[in-house]
Amino acid sequence: MYQVTTFHLGPDGRRASASSESSDRGELSAEELVVLLDAFTEIDPVDNEDLDPHILVTGRSTKLIIRTSRDRLQVYDGRDHAAPAVEMTAAGIVERLDQASESVSPLPQDEAGQPPPTAPHRGIAFAMLVVGLALNGYILYSVFYVESVNKKPDVKLVTDAGEVKARQATLAGTFATGNRTGDRIIEVGAGGDVRFYEIGAKGPINDSKDTYRVGRHDGMLCLSTPDSGVVDLVGDTLVYYKDVYTKRRPSPKE
Repeated sequence: MYQVTTFHLGPDGRRASASSESSDRGELSAEELVVLLDAFTEIDPVDNEDLDPHILVTGRSTKLIIRTSRDRLQVYDGRDHAAPAVEMTAAGIVERLDQASESVSPLPQDEAGQPPPTAPHRGIAFAMLVVGLALNGYILYSVFYVESVNKKPDVKLVTDAGEVKARQATLAGTFATGNRTGDRIIEVGAGGDVRFYEIGAKGPINDSKDTYRVGRHDGMLCLSTPDSGVVDLVGDTLVYYKDVYTKRRPSPKE
């Protein structure tokens, strides 16, 4: 697991955000980190230049600062600020983090000064090959997964003013993936505004606002936004990047 903090980066990792100066994303697995880094390369070049979004990843014995340029990842040593940036893939970054952790405890030298038997080296090489193949397979899956999620469907907007007003009134409310720190919130306004944020320890984080228009795709009602993609309405829930958001009901005291 790796401790990850993002700076000037929106909730989905694909958009820069002036309001999200820093966000502690907690511990991410290697797979989750790869998905975040792949999404990070999609940052708009203008926003990238103006806001300088970047990611800080801390492992057991290393700290990396990651920026993006021309759809590529630039990696800096967080403990040696004089060191130049190195261009790396998401998989290479994970490998570097893992190697840095393992290098803390090097293998002891043979007391007689003789090289160790060849069999263990062959076993380690085989294990590394298996891990490499598995990681490459996951990266391919992640690329196709992200592409399928990011692909904007062909939305047909609702143009009847009466239906639009009725749909907006019905949709208005707060939808959430849960009520704990790290869960995500979508607030839909009756006037065509929408807000996305995460529950932080001290309040909302990764806060961003957008507008929406009511539409349909593949026979499904949805909210089409200019910057945040498409949010589907499935029954009484919203589905956004395959996460399900349930509408919060007012408490009896309200």
